[in-house]
Amino acid sequence: MQIKIKVIILFILLGATTCKNVSYTLSGSTASGTIQVVNFNNIAGNGPPNLSQKLTEDLKSYYLQNSRLRITNSEADYIVEGDVVGYQVTPLAPTAQDQAAQTRITITVKVRFTDNKEISNNFEQSFSNYADFPQTTSLAAAETQKVQEIFDKIIFDIFQKTVANW
Repeated sequence: MQIKIKVIILFILLGATTCKNVSYTLSGSTASGTIQVVNFNNIAGNGPPNLSQKLTEDLKSYYLQNSRLRITNSEADYIVEGDVVGYQVTPLAPTAQDQAAQTRITITVKVRFTDNKEISNNFEQSFSNYADFPQTTSLAAAETQKVQEIFDKIIFDIFQKTVANW
């Protein structure tokens, strides 16, 4: 009887020590290797002065936090580059006093993605999103927070399109 128990324990221990390491990410990305995020340009001509720099840095951070990719400045497996092509501030929802009750900031980013491992994954696409704020709040007071909200959405969309489903 003791031998059976020892054999069972031995099998359990062997099974536990020979298991492979399995990892899972909430983003679903299994991409590994290197990625280069080229500095984005702001060709929209307006918006905060650090708009394109902030997008570039936030995009790099997102890839580092949500994938196994390493950031590099040359000879990368994947390259993300592009431009901020649109930055609009638009009044919305007119009131009886002919004023806007809401203001909308819309940002559009054109992205070029190059997959040096699999050319069929290459694409060029525009990503756009917006955020609203009340007319009682000035653009200067709302802009930093709203731009961050918009970038969070756009960066998520770029990530999903580039590497999340591999």
